Amino acid sequence: MPGSRLAGRGLLLITALVAALLHGLGAACAQQPTATDERRCTGQLASSPEAQIAACSVLLAATGRYSQQNLAIIHSNRGIAYGKTGDFDRAIADFEASVRINPGHVRAHANLGNALYAKRDYDRAVASFSEAIRLESRNAANYMSRGNAYDAKGDFERALADFDQAIKLEPSATAYFNRGVVHRRSGDWERAIADYDQAIRLNPRYVAAYNNRGIAHADLGDYNRAIADYDQAIKLDPSYASAYTNRGNALRARGDLDRAGADFDHALKVDPKFALGYLNRGLVWYDKKDYDRAIIDFDQAIKLAPDDARAYNNRGTALDAKGEFQRALADFDMAIKLDPRTARAYDNRGNVWRNSGRLDRAMADYDKAVALDPEDSLARYNRAQVHYLAGRFNEALADVNKAVTLDERSAATLSLRGLIQEKLGARDAAIADFKQAMALDPRDERPAEALRRLGVTR
Repeated sequence: MPGSRLAGRGLLLITALVAALLHGLGAACAQQPTATDERRCTGQLASSPEAQIAACSVLLAATGRYSQQNLAIIHSNRGIAYGKTGDFDRAIADFEASVRINPGHVRAHANLGNALYAKRDYDRAVASFSEAIRLESRNAANYMSRGNAYDAKGDFERALADFDQAIKLEPSATAYFNRGVVHRRSGDWERAIADYDQAIRLNPRYVAAYNNRGIAHADLGDYNRAIADYDQAIKLDPSYASAYTNRGNALRARGDLDRAGADFDHALKVDPKFALGYLNRGLVWYDKKDYDRAIIDFDQAIKLAPDDARAYNNRGTALDAKGEFQRALADFDMAIKLDPRTARAYDNRGNVWRNSGRLDRAMADYDKAVALDPEDSLARYNRAQVHYLAGRFNEALADVNKAVTLDERSAATLSLRGLIQEKLGARDAAIADFKQAMALDPRDERPAEALRRLGVTR
C-alpha cells in the first residue's frame, strides 16, 4: 500500500539583507544619477524590485562616479532586487561581481550563497557561506544558512555542527527549529522533538514548530500527540494548509479515513494549488478502494508538482490495483527516473512484474528495493514470495525471517513463513506460524486452510 507523510520544512533563507549606505559621492554626482536613484538602489526609498534594479543600473552606468567599494555595494543591492523577482541567474552574476570587486564584502558572499541555494547549487552555496563565515565568524545567520545547504546535500553531520554553532552564538527559535528539522531527517525523532520544544518555548506562536513536532510524534507512532500539535498549529493559523494535511495523515494512520479526507479537503480549500493535499487525499481514496478518484487526485498532484516521484509511485499503485499494468509500469519507471533512491517504487514495480509472471524482473526490482532500504519489511516479504515461487525455499526463509523481525504483527508474513517452513519439512514451526497468523487476523481463511491440510483442527 502506498504511503506519504509530509516532510515539513522551515528553511531559513535570508533574502532581504539590510543595504549599506553609499559613501564618498563627489559634487559631480549631484545631477546625474539623482539622489533618488541612490536612495532607491540602497533600499532607503521604498520601491518595487524592478524599480530598484533600474536605479542600481543607472548608478552602475555612471562610469567613474563611484568608488570600488560603493560599486560592490551597488552590485550587491541589484542582486538582492533580482533575487526578489526570482531571477537568480542575474542575482548570482551581480553578487559575483560584488565579491570580485570587494572580496571582503561579507553580505555579498552570504547573498551569493542564498542565490546559489535557490538554484539548488548546494556545493557552491556552501563555499560562499564558508567565505562569509571566514570573514565574519560570529554571525549566527551565516552558520544557519550553511547548515541549510549541508542539510539539502544530505550531509546531516555538518549541518548539525553548523546549527550547534548558530545556537551557541544566538540561541534563537529558528536555530532550534532548523536543527530539529535535521534531527528528524536523520531519523533522530526524540532529539527533533526536544529542539522543537525549545523553539516553542522561545516563540509560543511558532506555527511551523508545532507542525513539525507533530510530524516527529507521528514518526514515533504517537498520533494523539501529533494531532494535538496539528490542532495547535491550526488554532494559531487557520490558513496553514500543511497542518491540515499532516493531521489528515495522522487520522489516516489511525484508520479514520472520513476525518482524514475532510482535513485534506480543507487543506485544498485553503490552498487549491497544494500538491501534497491532492497526493494525500488520493491515498484516502486508495484505502477506500475508490481507485478512479485516487487516480484523479494523483493526476492533479502530478500536474502541480511534476517532479514529485511519490505522485507517480502512488498513481502507479492505483493503476496496478485496477489491473492497468502497462500504465502502472510507466508510472513506476517515471518515479524511479525522478528519484532513483525511492525503494518503494522498485518494490511496487516488482509487484507488477511478479503478477505478470516475470519473476526475473520482479527479483531484480526487489533486490534494488532491499539494497536501498534493508529495513523495509514489505520489500523483504515480496522478495521472499518470489524466492518461494521459484522454489528457492532457504533464500525465501532468510527474507521472511527478516520481515517478521521488522514487523512481528503481520499475519500475511507469518502465513508465508508457515508455507516456507512446510516446504522445508519443518512441520511444527509451520503450524506455529499459521496459528499465530490466525490469532492476528481471524478473518483470513488461508492459515486455517493450511492447518487443515496439515491435519490440525482448531
